Amino acid sequence: MPQRMTALGPGSERILRACFDAIRPRGSGFDQAIEEDVLAQVDAMLPHLPPTLRRLFPVGLRLLEWGPPLFARPRRLARMSRLPAAQALEYLEGWQLAGGLRGGLLLGVRTLLFVAFYQHPEVLRSLEVDWESRAALLTRERAALLAREAQ
Repeated sequence: MPQRMTALGPGSERILRACFDAIRPRGSGFDQAIEEDVLAQVDAMLPHLPPTLRRLFPVGLRLLEWGPPLFARPRRLARMSRLPAAQALEYLEGWQLAGGLRGGLLLGVRTLLFVAFYQHPEVLRSLEVDWESRAALLTRERAALLAREAQ
């Protein structure tokens, strides 16, 4: 059952979900059904953004949603969340290539989504990343280095 978002309203959640569906990595171990977890993690991160960004984030999502008639190439008379994933990806890539405020907005959305995606335990497992073992190894190596320096 989908978790209820606390920082995002239903409209923002729908738009963010459409963005994630379009840009998420596919294949090669990235096909986990973790959409709800990723969106919940992004929702949990939003209260920690600076106040201005926190207030403007839903506005930026609405610009993404209602932008296809103005910014899509070719122009599309549809909301972004209603576009097929391939068309939505093409549309979002256009925002990224545009640079400026549009590119910055998409960079922020992508960053939030990808941080949540790549830190999900299932994705880390598929990438064979074990942060706890790595941290323990580095701690032991640092302790050994400090012990040698103390002698």
